[in-house]
Amino acid sequence: MKASAKRVLIVAHDFPPYRTSGVYRMTGLTKYLFPLGWTPSVLAADRRGGTKDPSLLRRVPSQMEVVRAAAPRLAFWEGPTARALKSMGALAPRNNGHRERKGDAWLRKAGDFLRSCVYFPDEAVSWVPFALAKAIGMHHRRRFEVIYSSGPPRSSAVIGFLLRFTLRIPWVMEFRDPWYPSLRPLRQRFEAKLQNLLLKHADAVVVLTDGHARELQTAWGVPAEKLTVIRNGFDENDFSDEPEPESEVLPGEYFHLSHFGTIYEGNSGNFFPALKELAAERPDLTRHLRVNIIGFPDEEVSRHLNDPQLQPHVRRRGFVPHQEALQIMRATDCLLLFWADPNFSRMAVAGKTYEYLRIGRPILAVTSNGEMQQLIEASKAGWVARPGDTAGIKRILQSLLCGFEAEGRRARTTRPEFASQFRYDNLANKLACVFDKVTKHAA
Repeated sequence: MKASAKRVLIVAHDFPPYRTSGVYRMTGLTKYLFPLGWTPSVLAADRRGGTKDPSLLRRVPSQMEVVRAAAPRLAFWEGPTARALKSMGALAPRNNGHRERKGDAWLRKAGDFLRSCVYFPDEAVSWVPFALAKAIGMHHRRRFEVIYSSGPPRSSAVIGFLLRFTLRIPWVMEFRDPWYPSLRPLRQRFEAKLQNLLLKHADAVVVLTDGHARELQTAWGVPAEKLTVIRNGFDENDFSDEPEPESEVLPGEYFHLSHFGTIYEGNSGNFFPALKELAAERPDLTRHLRVNIIGFPDEEVSRHLNDPQLQPHVRRRGFVPHQEALQIMRATDCLLLFWADPNFSRMAVAGKTYEYLRIGRPILAVTSNGEMQQLIEASKAGWVARPGDTAGIKRILQSLLCGFEAEGRRARTTRPEFASQFRYDNLANKLACVFDKVTKHAA
């Protein structure tokens, strides 16, 4: 670390040991800022509940200051209220084949309206005042040169905005995901006003894809010089001592397709219907097929996993520590990406994709047109199947299984020079340049 290192406050709601998709980027980028002349301090939420992975703490440098602010859970009332209403005969299940009762429909609409009013700009808003107090105290003890907020949640950006004017130092706002608008018109208008305010006052805006940058330029009028694209990536240290590609989770006699992490609602497309059809048509091929869901599936995928016709071919495993997940990735034959929602695929790429690229196994991505499709095609890393193309998904699966029958397990490596651009030590250089730029302009 340089003696003259400048200090940056990282506002990140989620940070190890909590395990969410955003923590890998935050740890991956911030640890490499030290040799670039920047000393990061992290302001994170002191959460209650949530999945923890203590092994992630090894990714945090010992010299990094991590301060946690209280984050009371605003949704504490929802569970008890729903149970009380159900005990009185209200809120009958909606999937029982009958038309929803008017009273239940009204109650659900009232609940949605209340959430829309209270959780603004999101459910994490409760940590805003506590985070502000902590940040001001940290700054008074030792001055920061830059504030860097990363969201979601959107409340992180609100904290960055308020600190910019309170501390009078530059603020870099990062959107890890596009700002998907609410379906409620009134809420949508308020969100648009807030987003416009944040974009106007941020000294620099960091996004993760070219498509998102273009959207902010054309739809929101953000100047190109204010925008920087810094993609998600991977930490090369996670791969420095790669073991043999074996895993007890994946029996060797099968051809394994594996999906890792959360499967969001409506993102699996027709993959499982295609698998079901192929299993019925070609039992000779699919007898050696195993689809592994490692993480958290949505309700639709959970139903497919319980389908008696699919159960011989699918396996579900919940949370596994990050290093174990990487080991299973190495051992699998083909990596699955479910990114079918057009809102997601148009401007966003799942963070796990970059670790997939580094692993080098072939990828089958079920996705619509957009950033994910372009990345897989540019990397020549595998196949892109349209979400509704059942026949196309079946053809890809059949081709993979025929290859397995003829040749056995096939390893395929992505071009190393392509994957290396997504190393977090390389991406941290771009982030440090953004910090240097905004502090130079503020001087």
